[in-house]
Formats: sequence, structure tokens, C-alpha cells
Amino acid sequence: MPHPEIYESDDRLEVRSPMRPGMRVLLAALALFPFLAPYELILKVEWESYLHWFFLLAAFISAGAMALSACLLFAAVAGLSSQMVFDAGAGTFVYSSHAPVVRPAPRAYPLGAVVSVEVCERAWSDGAPSYHLGVATADGTVFESGSSWSRGDIESIRARVERFLSGARV
Repeated sequence: MPHPEIYESDDRLEVRSPMRPGMRVLLAALALFPFLAPYELILKVEWESYLHWFFLLAAFISAGAMALSACLLFAAVAGLSSQMVFDAGAGTFVYSSHAPVVRPAPRAYPLGAVVSVEVCERAWSDGAPSYHLGVATADGTVFESGSSWSRGDIESIRARVERFLSGARV
């Protein structure tokens, strides 16, 4: 999970949620393991007949393993990193997200268009909820940072953003 990081200077505050290169490499490496199923079940075994129901079961399992590999590889190359930049000098809020196969598409708004900065909760069917920063703009768009399991961490980032915005709007 890309935990948000905050970088602050006198007239600029950035909330970055990077997907680390190590995580991308790990996901790509994990994508290789499911390929063992087709090798062991289809290629290594010398099937006398492909019309046997055991072969159909092996083919079904192999197809599932290939789909899992495809999902892991997709996560490795298309996992998003995002960045929120509050720039008092330029008077803008810029949100951008990118990945190795996704071109950056920054969206810029005047700082005055930022309506609210909130801590949002995402409930999961199993386990504890995760939290992320939600920045709402005047046109109703809500931009989200990366998530954290700690509500306190996101509350701290929200407080710093609110403090920065209150100083920038004065």
C-alpha cells in the first residue's frame, strides 16, 4: 500500500503516494510462480489423449494460473503513484497520477477551488479499514491519496494540509 509522504516548504506542500520500484519488481516476480502450473500439468506430463477429463481439469487449473499471472503483471506495470501539490506561490492545487504504462495526466485547480480536505475510510470485508486523504474541489471531484492503516497518520497529513491552506488563503 503506498503510504502517503508529505513534503513541505514555505509556499509549497506535496502529498506523495508512490508505488515503490521494489514493489513493482516483487509483483512481477510473483507473476512468474503461477506459470509452474501449466508447465507441471500440461507440458511436463505426456498426455496420451487431450480428450480426457483429467486433461480438461489440468487445462482449467492452468488457465486460472495464467490469469493470476496476468493480474500480478498488470499490477506491477499499471500500479499508480499519485501526487497532490498545493502551491501557494502559483495559487494552484495539482493532482497527478502515473505508472510505467500510464501517462501522467495532471489536473490543476486554483487553491480557492479546494472545498474540503477530509480523512476518508475504506471498509474491507475482512480486516481493519484503511484511511486515505480526500481533497474535494468546487466541481465535486474528490481526489484521493494513497492509503494507510493508521487513521492518525492521515489525520496528521490532513491537519498539515489544512494549516497550509489556511495560511495560503490569508
